[in-house]
Amino acid sequence: MASTAATVIPNSDLTIYNVYTDATTRAKKYQRSEIRGVVWTSAKAVYVAGVGMVKANVATILIPFAAGADYLSPVAWDALTDKTGKWTLRDGDVITRGIVADELTPPFTLSMLKAKYDDVLVVSSVDVFDQGSANLRHWKVGAK
Repeated sequence: MASTAATVIPNSDLTIYNVYTDATTRAKKYQRSEIRGVVWTSAKAVYVAGVGMVKANVATILIPFAAGADYLSPVAWDALTDKTGKWTLRDGDVITRGIVADELTPPFTLSMLKAKYDDVLVVSSVDVFDQGSANLRHWKVGAK
């Protein structure tokens, strides 16, 4: 008998830039990671009651747990001295739709990244959906 279990069907990949403060220099830095196999839904306008359609650039991204082998909770990620190859999800991180090779290090700035690519957003919410079948477990990320 064929399985009838639901699954998340990816339509994109993403690049995440985790924001942190360097312990030595106290400078703001970004750790770039690639996440493959996500569901990316975006809107360029949203409906506001009493106002109508309002220009916006927002996205909802579903990241299957299966795509998160190198994921760590924000507290565990912050504790790492070498963050290479690991990533986390939290408000304020920067995401782009697709795999982007650009590093956010001087002289390449966040403003330059936004000018170069269409979908560069800041994470505004992270929800964990860890119930149901393994195929359905995911993080739901809101970004604007």
